[in-house]
Amino acid sequence: MTPDLPSVYPMTKAVYKEAKRLALANGGRYHVACILYRKGRVIHIGVNTDKTHPRFQRITSDGSLVSTLHAEMSALRYAQKGDSLEVLRFLKTGDITMARPCRHCQKFLALAHLRDIRYTTWDGSWDVL
Repeated sequence: MTPDLPSVYPMTKAVYKEAKRLALANGGRYHVACILYRKGRVIHIGVNTDKTHPRFQRITSDGSLVSTLHAEMSALRYAQKGDSLEVLRFLKTGDITMARPCRHCQKFLALAHLRDIRYTTWDGSWDVL
C-alpha cells in the first residue's frame, strides 16, 4: 500500500521507490526510510542500519548495549533548521506500516527545529509528530 501523498510534499514515485528499495535492502528487523527535504528538494534518504560508528552506541532499558543507527538519526546528520522529514516503514512484503519515531529519535528531532515531521501509520496514511 502506498501512503496518500499530499501535493505539498515533493515526494515523487521515484523518491518513494528509492526509499523503499534502500529500506528493504537492510537485513535488519525494521525496514525504515527517512526522507529529508529542504526547500522542495530531497537532501538525504536515511535507513536503519546495524553497521554504525561506535559513537552511536547506547544502552537500552534492559542494560544491553546496542550500536544501531535509526533512519531518523541518519537523516539528521544532514538536517538544517526548517527542513522537513518523512518517516516510512515497510514490511518485507513492501507494504507500508507504522513508522512513528522512537522516544530517543523524537528527542533529537525536536532539537533540530525541523519545519515538520510526518510518519506513516498502521493503515499507510500520514500522521504528524
